[in-house]
Amino acid sequence: MRIKIAACLLLAMTMALGGCGTAEPPADGPPGRGGSLTILRAADIDGWDPDKAIQLATFQTLPQVMEGLVRPSSDGASIQPGLAEKWTLDAKAKTITFTLREGLTFSDGTPLTSKDAAFSVGLWRKGLSMGTLYGAITGTATPDDRTLVIKMKKASTFTLAWLGNGSSIIVPKDFGGKSRADFFTKPVGAGPFVVSSYQPGQRLVLERNPRYHDPARPYLDRLVYDVVADPNQQLLRYQSRQADAIEAVPLDLAAQIPEEERVLVHPSATIHGIFVNATKAPGDDIHFRRAVSLAIDRARYAQAVFGGLAAPATGGLPPRVQGSVGCGCTYETGIDAAKAELAKSSYRPGTKVELVVDATTPFSTRAGETAAAQLRAIGIDVDLQKLEVQVLVDRQAKGAYHLSLGEVGSVSPTVGDIFGLIVATGGLYSGLPMKTIEDAFDRLEVARTDEERGAAVRVAETWIHDNLPYIPTAFPDRLFAVSPKVKGLTVTPFLSYPADQLRAG
Repeated sequence: MRIKIAACLLLAMTMALGGCGTAEPPADGPPGRGGSLTILRAADIDGWDPDKAIQLATFQTLPQVMEGLVRPSSDGASIQPGLAEKWTLDAKAKTITFTLREGLTFSDGTPLTSKDAAFSVGLWRKGLSMGTLYGAITGTATPDDRTLVIKMKKASTFTLAWLGNGSSIIVPKDFGGKSRADFFTKPVGAGPFVVSSYQPGQRLVLERNPRYHDPARPYLDRLVYDVVADPNQQLLRYQSRQADAIEAVPLDLAAQIPEEERVLVHPSATIHGIFVNATKAPGDDIHFRRAVSLAIDRARYAQAVFGGLAAPATGGLPPRVQGSVGCGCTYETGIDAAKAELAKSSYRPGTKVELVVDATTPFSTRAGETAAAQLRAIGIDVDLQKLEVQVLVDRQAKGAYHLSLGEVGSVSPTVGDIFGLIVATGGLYSGLPMKTIEDAFDRLEVARTDEERGAAVRVAETWIHDNLPYIPTAFPDRLFAVSPKVKGLTVTPFLSYPADQLRAG
């Protein structure tokens, strides 16, 4: 698992337990072929090795070149066929059996068989960053070239849904005879695109894979991703039509995008909040954490920080995902109540409380200033520290802080990855015991109905509300800028999109 403080980590839930069919056609007219699009993104991919995936761009891009067994639907509400045309989860046998499409090949013409898929499953399980999320898998079987059986220690519906995330990719067995490092320098996959050229930190050029299993897709001949970190430079390039889209427009710049060119994900499967170091005073005191939560006027915060392009947080798990049912708990706001809780705590007036934030963007510094003002209003002496990202991350890793602003979100069609993130990071580095969350995840992992999933999620939501390992403040929107040239774009709540359905109009 991974976390990046004061930046966006995107982790969600929606699943179908079986399926077959083809990808949805574009929603805005009959598909055309040819042309190219240029899309701007603020951060580059982490490389092609899925075990190094941290940036959202990586999860968006890997399956475009190395497709997985399944993929999220364009609305993120289910999983759909990828390289597998159908699948069956057998709860009694604790297996998921996938049937691969007939005649699959990698982009170099090499046949793709179940042995390649089994090798890839082994890579996922060994992954240093996300291997724990494949923890239910015990092994595989390949009874024939088109059949892959995933064996599990429990009938994990979570495992099936998690396979729709952008890192569950299929690569050739034994990397096609190359070393892992050499293979991921210029990977070979069975996705809709192939890598034409890649300049790390600058530009990625993808071209249509002529051997893709669906001869009608992708619709584009060429897809270019340019990395432009400065949002003002992004806007200049977009407004001059040197680029056709921007993947994530800072919300404070939304007004500069014509309304008809905005694609707004409202809200996204992202939680913005205050992370608490509960391993030392004053964060180790539940009364202090409650005081902080009560001090945050979430409606005012969403307006001040996000310009209203966010919903006040009503829970500790992402909205718009299957199982995010809430707990009936209320994250209340009130200065008097906050002062009363603070008086019960071990906090002493005048004691400095560090609030560390990312200094590199106007958004993050404004968020820090807004949170600091609301905390000072109840008597907390906030020492707001605006730090460079690497310094901030180092401080976070060492526990050298009291409070920090950040976001967590989903990169897959399952809320279980948020459970995994919370457990793997000790409650987002709060240091609080995770037994209740672990037990709730165990229940979620084998849930087969919405009722069972909801029951597991309510346990987690209630524990988060009562113990406040982190303090959710807002569910922010995400904004894509999309010129009239771009057709066929649909974005999931966790911000992936099927690039093979994009068209140049």
